[in-house]
Amino acid sequence: MIFHASVLLDELEEKFDSVARAGFCPEVRMTDVEHLMRIPDAEVARMRALIESRHLSTFTHGPFLGLDVASLNGHIARYSADCIERGLEVTAGLGGSTMVIHTNYSPFYSREGLREWLGNWGERMSGLLAKAAGLGVRVAIENAWEERPEALARLVDVLPPGAAAVCLDMGHINAFSKRPVRRWWDLLGDRVVALHLHDNDGSSDDHLPPGRGIFDFPALVEILRGRSPMPLMTFEVDVAGAVEGRAYLESLFSGRT
Repeated sequence: MIFHASVLLDELEEKFDSVARAGFCPEVRMTDVEHLMRIPDAEVARMRALIESRHLSTFTHGPFLGLDVASLNGHIARYSADCIERGLEVTAGLGGSTMVIHTNYSPFYSREGLREWLGNWGERMSGLLAKAAGLGVRVAIENAWEERPEALARLVDVLPPGAAAVCLDMGHINAFSKRPVRRWWDLLGDRVVALHLHDNDGSSDDHLPPGRGIFDFPALVEILRGRSPMPLMTFEVDVAGAVEGRAYLESLFSGRT
């Protein structure tokens, strides 16, 4: 079973060896937007060569902090689109198959505000998805603040049919939704291409190794058991936590726990 470990773009070369030696592929996380926007293509090519030298694959987590492509503020929306476009280019440059993005959807909009935001989302994301298709990169939309899976489904459904997939984040489901993972999977499972694996106590998005919190990982394993192909799976913790989380999930798959 192939697992990924999350590693920052600006730390990839420094931490790649420890990730690879631990038996993980890297999911490259573009948290530092300023670094993303100024990284030279030659540096991206060098990192791709490093990944390919170990016969590993990668995908990415696109930029998200402070960004909102559907923002009602046009300046924020344009900057957000520029950052996502650069993220797509870097993903393709790294040889990545998929880029995960946050939506910045908020459940606290007024009805009128949400209608305007959704209109912006559908219009502006369509252009970015066309850019992604031209680069050979699949976009996977991740749940964050959504309390119900229907909210995430709505964000995917307003986009061109088949243009975007879904990344389910287990820690976000546990902290922000409280709905069981089976309900999320029943509605979205046929569109899920990636999973983010981490844990918490249900009150804060603490990114603990799986098994350290209260998320129902046994239920997730039962959903995944026998599935082919498996989604891309990333431990969104440090390398030591990823090793711990992998051991826990493998014990669940083998029936030892």
